[in-house]
Amino acid sequence: MNKKYLLLAFAVLFSVWSFSQSTDFNHQIGLSVKASTNGIGADLYYRPTNKLAIKVGAEYLSFNLSSDRIEGFIGENPNVIVSNPYGSDIVFNTEGNFKTGALSVAVGYQPFKLFYVTAGLGKSLFSSDITGITATDIMFEGKDVPTIGMVNPIIYKDDIGPFVIDIDYKNSIIPYVGIGLGSFVPQNKRVSFALELGAYYVGSFTLMHTMPTGINAANIDNGPNVTQEHKDMFFDEINAEVTKLYNDVDREVGVVIDDINNKLERYKFYPVLKLTIGFNAFSF
Repeated sequence: MNKKYLLLAFAVLFSVWSFSQSTDFNHQIGLSVKASTNGIGADLYYRPTNKLAIKVGAEYLSFNLSSDRIEGFIGENPNVIVSNPYGSDIVFNTEGNFKTGALSVAVGYQPFKLFYVTAGLGKSLFSSDITGITATDIMFEGKDVPTIGMVNPIIYKDDIGPFVIDIDYKNSIIPYVGIGLGSFVPQNKRVSFALELGAYYVGSFTLMHTMPTGINAANIDNGPNVTQEHKDMFFDEINAEVTKLYNDVDREVGVVIDDINNKLERYKFYPVLKLTIGFNAFSF
């Protein structure tokens, strides 16, 4: 699929070059700065004809999202809550850092003075770091330990660690189409302005999770008076409880991930609202 996109890009570039050879026009080269929902960046542009121009550039944006903002975007609560019969429910608050942007090439056609259409390809710079941070300690069933009495095994939240969500992104080369009000590049003046609305076709992507590394018997705190001999006495029992809890958390996280994946199936396009300012550097 990526080879087809590259061949298409070369075909468009060749068409622009061929057309420019047969048109009596002062070619232009300049710079266009941009700010959009896909990032902040700049393009170098070449205008070989009166109505056509090509841009090559990059844009990039990094932002953090809390669980509330993620829920507002996908319409699904990303937090994980696991019932615990021996204490408070186990809560994982999901948050994420997202990076978006693209290395792009685009051709713009300006049929009218204040309207243009554009199409191109981008090399996606999307990446993410999504984690579920434990908000509660994990309590286990109390044990009656000989010579000590009742102890309450616990794994402290700082020892549990986060679960991690990875996004399997299928398409790294993403086609783009858009329309704009204003000038794709400067026409009769040195400076141009435009407001552009478009979309990248991003295709499908899938979320997968990795469990916290700290849900294990080795991280249980039984209190200062419990010896290794006492721990060995209850190891099989407490290890079974930890394994069950681990599986419960894994299942609940999986349910949330499956729900989010189902929600995301409909999102094949990434909308772009873009403001551009172009500067004509020189003509020849």
